[in-house]
Amino acid sequence: MKTYFQYSSVFTKIGFGAGFITNIFLIYLTVFHVKKIVGTYKTIVISFAIMGIVFAGWELVSRPFMHNYDKALVYFSLADGVPQFFQFSIAFYAMIYMSILSFIAVQFVYRYLALFHLKIAQKFDGNGVFGWLGYPIIPGIIYGSSFYLYCQPDADSDDFNADGTLRWKNMCFLVQGVAVIGLHYAVIIYFGLQMHFNMKSKLKDYSSTYRRLQNQFFRALVVQTMAPTIMFVIPAGCILLGPLFSPIFGIHLSLQTGWLCSVFSLYPPIDSIAFMMIVTETHRLLVHTTRNCG
Repeated sequence: MKTYFQYSSVFTKIGFGAGFITNIFLIYLTVFHVKKIVGTYKTIVISFAIMGIVFAGWELVSRPFMHNYDKALVYFSLADGVPQFFQFSIAFYAMIYMSILSFIAVQFVYRYLALFHLKIAQKFDGNGVFGWLGYPIIPGIIYGSSFYLYCQPDADSDDFNADGTLRWKNMCFLVQGVAVIGLHYAVIIYFGLQMHFNMKSKLKDYSSTYRRLQNQFFRALVVQTMAPTIMFVIPAGCILLGPLFSPIFGIHLSLQTGWLCSVFSLYPPIDSIAFMMIVTETHRLLVHTTRNCG
């Protein structure tokens, strides 16, 4: 009978394979065939697809797993090898996780500026695109480094903190992580609402084709936000807050929650497929290519 660990490994490999194929295909379409996605946004789309491949691929390397036990959460690697490397690898995995969420926020800001403040957006064209691409690394480093520094294993963690004391270093990571994630969701919500309520009046003087394209980009961004919210943030929030549930509600917990990491690996293919299905040009190219292959 297969264990959670074995099922987790199988789903991770499936997620990586599906993510690699769909993201490579999206990159191929964007680079060689798509005509309406140009300039800085084209670079952003390609870079985000590459980040999805890296995220799913690094999960194969780091093999993260989690176990919620009463007042404790144990986060570790299932991989064999040098322990110090895999302590770093699961922290780096957390860094990529945060960078993806930050990159989504960046896309909302860029789409907002491109629609309502074009002159400002144009300042980030050319070499300025590295500003858009470089920013997500900063919150990623903050999140990943705080995880690495504050969540190192020690004698207390090995004993599951049997005396019931609060691990302040771990609490620092939790507070910092919630703050970083919350900040970027606030950005997403603010700029998303601004576009939702003002896009119609802004685009009324443009052609129907241009309006349709901008609406498709906006819907794609909304889906790109909802997917990680459902697959990343809500499950991760429940896991991270799990140690607080046991003392508050007086319940015993012993859950192998690490299988959710395998669910995380399914996000990249879902994201790419959603983008290709929503944007008409990529949808037509996808259908045309599929028919030719058939």
